[in-house]
Amino acid sequence: MVEYQGGSLEAFEILYGQLAPDLHRYLRSMIRTADGAEDLLQETFLQMHRSRAAYHPAYPVRPWVFGLARNVFLMKARAGRRWTSLHDVRARVPDTPVRPDMDRLELVDEIRHGTRGLPPDQAEAIALHYEYGFSFNEIAGMLGISAAAVRARASRGAARFRHAVEVLRRAIT
Repeated sequence: MVEYQGGSLEAFEILYGQLAPDLHRYLRSMIRTADGAEDLLQETFLQMHRSRAAYHPAYPVRPWVFGLARNVFLMKARAGRRWTSLHDVRARVPDTPVRPDMDRLELVDEIRHGTRGLPPDQAEAIALHYEYGFSFNEIAGMLGISAAAVRARASRGAARFRHAVEVLRRAIT
């Protein structure tokens, strides 16, 4: 990132290659369409370019860029809500994130149904920690809340998720 701040195009290409796949999955988990996720991804890298001077080299790049991606999504969501209220159209709710490798599991329908009922803040904390591997401190920095609040969101979401899966299993058997 320091090289990119200095104007290196090669450094940007390396950053893009390392960050884009996970960022795309993260954004895709928050928005329904692949095209929408791609638009948000490009907007995230545009914001990274615009904000590159604000990046402090003492901090890890990945959480900083994920924070930018989250802000880009929130700006888009706010604009969408304004448009929706202006045009009186019902807004669509984004899907709750599900790990991509869960598609291999037999109970993927149960998992998707269980996570669909989670509050967005809990689903986001679970995705950022368990899917993307961020520490609770890193997530706290991204979301602007304490690490304890992130832990609480993830814990409550996981408990709700486990309960929903158990209810579905009992209903199936």
